Amino acid sequence: MASVVGLSARYANFLVHPLLPGPGICQICRGPAKAGYPTCWPCQQASSVLGTGMADAVVPVSLALKGEQYANELWRYKNTTGPQQQYFRMGLAAVLWRFLALHEACIADHCAVPGFDIVTSVPSTSGREGHPLRTMTAEMVGVIRNRYRDLLTPAREAAALGRTASTSRYTSSALWGENVLLIDDTWTTGSHAQSAATALKAAGAGSVAIVVLGRHLNASYGDTATFVEQARLRRFSWDACVLRPWKHA
Repeated sequence: MASVVGLSARYANFLVHPLLPGPGICQICRGPAKAGYPTCWPCQQASSVLGTGMADAVVPVSLALKGEQYANELWRYKNTTGPQQQYFRMGLAAVLWRFLALHEACIADHCAVPGFDIVTSVPSTSGREGHPLRTMTAEMVGVIRNRYRDLLTPAREAAALGRTASTSRYTSSALWGENVLLIDDTWTTGSHAQSAATALKAAGAGSVAIVVLGRHLNASYGDTATFVEQARLRRFSWDACVLRPWKHA
């Protein structure tokens, strides 16, 4: 049987570390931000709507660049069928497993909590039955599956909200101060994930951190290509932490 290291090994050839903090980089999602502003427009808008409901950390595993291999796989794991579907799901589950095995403790430390009691995923608002993200996190990723709980339910009008952050997009089962690790597959504006974080906090969660498999970027938009070129200069390493600018085991 293939190992997590074996299944995830090929991804090191095309994963790209998230943008490093600094001028022109959003402090929340690590996407490009307008010069002189601490956050990008979508994160600023989400913050104005959601306030303290926003997640305590947003941690992308990698950039997911439009038209490139990783973004393609994040689409295909949901939209293919048969052996291809299983191939991509197993690969992405291995990526998430390997990343969390190395870096979940760093995320907890960043949030000033001892660990995450519960893991859940951002549910689809498109009516998709048996979302593959839920299958991966609840059944396939060994470091989190024993902590997984289905907490979030989309509101009836969730699909009509589009990419707008909203306190009413999701509801959550009751919580009593547990710290929650929230998993999403692709971050574009972050409205779904941040709305889900807000629902968890409204239901009684302590700290909420979002881990997203791919931070979507379109290199043809604005100055994004320049930032992407800089990101590519850092050869991808599984040991390199998104929250700490050094490698660790």
